[in-house]
Amino acid sequence: MAASSGVTLGYGTRVRIGRGTTPVEWTIIKGAEEVQFPDQTPTDVDVTWLESPGATEESIRGLKTVATFTLPMQYAPGGETDLLLSDLEQQGSDEDFLLEITPSGGATHTWVAYVNTYRMTSATAKDKKMAEAVFKVKAKVSVAPPAAPANETLPAISGTARVGQVLTAWPGIWNPTGNLAYQWQVNSGGWTNIAGATGQTYTPIVGQVGNPLRVIVTATNGTGSTSATSAPTANVVAA
Repeated sequence: MAASSGVTLGYGTRVRIGRGTTPVEWTIIKGAEEVQFPDQTPTDVDVTWLESPGATEESIRGLKTVATFTLPMQYAPGGETDLLLSDLEQQGSDEDFLLEITPSGGATHTWVAYVNTYRMTSATAKDKKMAEAVFKVKAKVSVAPPAAPANETLPAISGTARVGQVLTAWPGIWNPTGNLAYQWQVNSGGWTNIAGATGQTYTPIVGQVGNPLRVIVTATNGTGSTSATSAPTANVVAA
């Protein structure tokens, strides 16, 4: 088993398999004790072309071989992992699946692969059985860079705009999601922020009678922030 980084990924690493090119369900490979990334370092192959002047040797650059990736794991006969890998071994190269490795605290890496062999390798005196799956890794799947939150459905306000009556902001629908922040505004000759009104609820005050309110919701993740604004309420009425 080889890894382009040369580093074994330690405790907390997750390995899982999803059948098909767009898996609906994933199976975590339980009991994997040592994991390394598959090595698909491009290689240059020297060949002799009949068309080459003087039959000189030329090189085909950047060819990627089908990598062999060996994964030792604990063996649980009849368990979910055992049944899955046994079935995939029977299918062999006739069934590709997605092999996903997520190092502890790191980014997820995904490959297209198939099962070459799967077998039990040992059983200790303490009845700890071990197995080994050998995958053929065909290609790494490129992953789109993470995106900032995007609003799919605008925020909304529930409740009656009346002095002393609580209004509640519904944040809307976001994909991808993020941490949410709220800012209530009042329109008294132009929309302005209400000082300190940064919660999901807000209670109108006397000075806002005759003016509408709205809320701005901002979603933030590791990539960026996006804001979306609710429709305004009716004009605030007295209690």
